Amino acid sequence: PTSYPPSIGKVDKKVAPQTVGTDDIVHVVPDVISPQSTTHAKKSSALKGTSVKLATEPLLPTPRTVKPGEPVLPHTDLSDKSKNIWIVTTAALPWMTGTAVNPLLRAAYMTIGRKAAGGSVTLMLPWVEKRSDQERVYGKDRIFENEEQQEEFIRNWLRNTANMKDASKDLRIRWYTAWQERAENSLYAMGDITALMPAEEVDICVLEEPEHLNWYRAPGESWTSKFKHVVGIVHTNYFVYAQEQPAAFIRAPGMRLLCSWMCRAHCHRVIKLSGTLGNFAPEKELVENVHGVRRTFLDAGKQVRDIIVSRKGATHEVFGPDATPTIYFIGKMLWSKGLGSLMELIQYAEESAGLKVKVDMYGGGPDKDEAEARAKKMGLDMPFHGPLDHGELTASHKIFINPSTSEVLCTTVAEALAMGKFVVLPSHPSNDFFEQFPNCLAYTNKEEFVGNLYYAMTHSPEPLTKEYAYALSWQAATERFEAAGSISVAEAEAMKEALTSEDAGVEIGLPPLIKDEVERKKIASSIRLSRLRYRDFRSRLSQEIKNSNVLPKEVQQQLVTELDKRLNLNLEKMLSSPILKLELSPAELDKQLLDFYVEISGAPYGDVLRIIGGGTNVGKQNLYLKQLTREKERGRTNAKTPDFTLPPGLSSSPPLSDEDDFDAEGISKPTRWVKRVVNKNLFQKNPGVITTLNSKKSNKGDGMQMSLMNMHSKAKYQPRTGSNSLNLSSKQMACHFSSHHQIRSRASYSPLI
Repeated sequence: PTSYPPSIGKVDKKVAPQTVGTDDIVHVVPDVISPQSTTHAKKSSALKGTSVKLATEPLLPTPRTVKPGEPVLPHTDLSDKSKNIWIVTTAALPWMTGTAVNPLLRAAYMTIGRKAAGGSVTLMLPWVEKRSDQERVYGKDRIFENEEQQEEFIRNWLRNTANMKDASKDLRIRWYTAWQERAENSLYAMGDITALMPAEEVDICVLEEPEHLNWYRAPGESWTSKFKHVVGIVHTNYFVYAQEQPAAFIRAPGMRLLCSWMCRAHCHRVIKLSGTLGNFAPEKELVENVHGVRRTFLDAGKQVRDIIVSRKGATHEVFGPDATPTIYFIGKMLWSKGLGSLMELIQYAEESAGLKVKVDMYGGGPDKDEAEARAKKMGLDMPFHGPLDHGELTASHKIFINPSTSEVLCTTVAEALAMGKFVVLPSHPSNDFFEQFPNCLAYTNKEEFVGNLYYAMTHSPEPLTKEYAYALSWQAATERFEAAGSISVAEAEAMKEALTSEDAGVEIGLPPLIKDEVERKKIASSIRLSRLRYRDFRSRLSQEIKNSNVLPKEVQQQLVTELDKRLNLNLEKMLSSPILKLELSPAELDKQLLDFYVEISGAPYGDVLRIIGGGTNVGKQNLYLKQLTREKERGRTNAKTPDFTLPPGLSSSPPLSDEDDFDAEGISKPTRWVKRVVNKNLFQKNPGVITTLNSKKSNKGDGMQMSLMNMHSKAKYQPRTGSNSLNLSSKQMACHFSSHHQIRSRASYSPLI
């Protein structure tokens, strides 16, 4: 900025490079760390007094993008146009959410040139089976009777809105049945998605939100066994959302562990859109923005560039430096999007710098009315206009403010930069990619916010160059995706070498053993004193062994060597951020996690676990598979119904009646859902045995009375119906499960659960 109001201290957008202090530690990490990287760096004269630390023990190679011309493992090469690629996502148009729009455009751009080379791209989308779910997700005016209608809508959008006529014809679209989990406002697959994919058409799979796709997944073939290479793209920071939900102190750590488990077990490569996400599988993951913006936004940016460089640019009514400031926010009206922070920053700008700021608010959401009321109470000029397509603001506004720090990667920021606007946003890992653009004005405090806002109000944006426009395009995003999702030969060889090392293992960060810093130092000091005393004793003992004439020389040498090993432990670091190291290779850990997941998800009690885990409406996957199988046996299934195969141990049960609809209103308590699932899962693997439950208390008064009746093979299983079929308290259910586990080892019949 060349000028500031008197009350604002000068804030230079170009920050001077920071110098390294004498207490700083510089960590040097090469692109691919060799297992034999044991070299200690010498102190540099340029950084006198600064310790430069290199890896001193075998480490797993750091995943990185493939460089141009670098050899790639053939089965992982996403740029190979002859490959058959499946992209599976969790949402579909007309739901204008990131997991619907971005995977669609990614698939469309990856079709370019693929048909001629013999390859294909198939986009796997959720078909919302229930009309009530469609109304909640798409709106009452966007209801589809079948998949063909929705597919036509999507192809028209690609053709007319995204201006991709060829891709609208070449892209293959397939569907999987999905239900809505209303508590999360998310769609989940009902049944096994992998069963819908012909074995001869699978090469590489891209899982958009791998954790979401596998939380409540039905039993079936694993992604990594079905496909030669599986790439997961993490879109959402579910850990942040879990922190805002009830019982966050339990839910949030559990969510982080579950997301890590799903990504590790089901992916060969994990791509995080920004550094704001935590670690899932360090030896598999990397950070890369693999999203782009539609061509319509870039075309708008070209128009703005022509205006700015023209003679009329200096006096333009919107983009000129002396024009009346036009500022806006667009996004979901949620407090988690930083609405409160935005109001406080605008108020500070008006009070501290005397600026008069009007911010147009676009978007809908549950907090819209409350936010509008607070803005009026604070005396801010913030009109709320409701939802609007971002492209309609091309010529009307110059400055976009996005205060959110809950995003992984904000699409609206990329769109605003593509349209040639100023963007004022917080300096945050989710915005790292955008800070390279000259029109991105990042702030670290409220003073910098005011300085950046004033600069944007009194200047014209920098014209969007072809290089910056290309960086925002989907062509560039596709190239970044192909480089990030593929695995180079060098990385694969380094990984193989590291895994053969005796020190190979997996390190997992744990919470602090002692949170209080003063207490940590006290304990560390006490242990350090004890260690010094031990070392003194060890030194004297070592000297006595050397002077001994009784022990053989070889024994003496071995004892002295063991005693000379120093206890170089960083106790404070161990107490503050302990690390659990598993003496297990990552591949073996993946296999064991996947085997464990298959075992619990495919078991007869899998539905109970899925519902207890939060899948209230979508947890009964085993039951859904049994229903489809039975309908197929009766010849009542549609011709498009997939050929589902039940996992071992599961037998078909009667189809769900209206009474058994787990999506019915009024069934809100988790215990009632669990009882329903337990009741429907009381099927027989051995038709010669019938187990009945009597919910009445026994004479001993210690829970339910269980009677086991051995029946002849001619006896038929009659499913229980009605309100008396199962009425168990949580305590009785625990007794029920406990009884089965106790009886199983000595009884000749098969237990029900």
